[in-house]
Amino acid sequence: MEKEMNLWGIGPALALLSAAYGVVTLAVSWYFYPAFQIDVVPYWLMSVIGIALMVIGVPFLVVSATTVTRAYNAGKLVTGGIFRWCRHPLYASWVVCIVPGFFFLVNSWIGLTTPVFMYLIVRRLVRKEELYLESVFGSEYLEYKRNVPFILPYGSMK
Repeated sequence: MEKEMNLWGIGPALALLSAAYGVVTLAVSWYFYPAFQIDVVPYWLMSVIGIALMVIGVPFLVVSATTVTRAYNAGKLVTGGIFRWCRHPLYASWVVCIVPGFFFLVNSWIGLTTPVFMYLIVRRLVRKEELYLESVFGSEYLEYKRNVPFILPYGSMK
């Protein structure tokens, strides 16, 4: 059986690594300004996209965090609501919406590599959470894992 996992799971490690990478991309972008600006799309459109992504991502994050906190405290596996569409909606909110939205607003194409970096880190680190969930919920989690995509609702690697 896996060692008990706390409520935060891999979140702190993901946040630390992602923030470090994001800060480096911001520093590079600002130091070499305007070399890493996105010039092929008007800034007003990037701003609209960035704000839209954040408007979607923040509520997605809040609902995911609230749901997972309640489930963790009750010792239950969540498979409904947002968790019906992807197994890790909390991480998805950051990787798919909030961080890309921020870098669209900042107008940095090198910064847009941050969500790619985050996705790769999540893929690696989340194994620990998934092993824990398998040890606690057994076949129920394995069935859920078989049927629900990793981060993106459609076309995501299982």
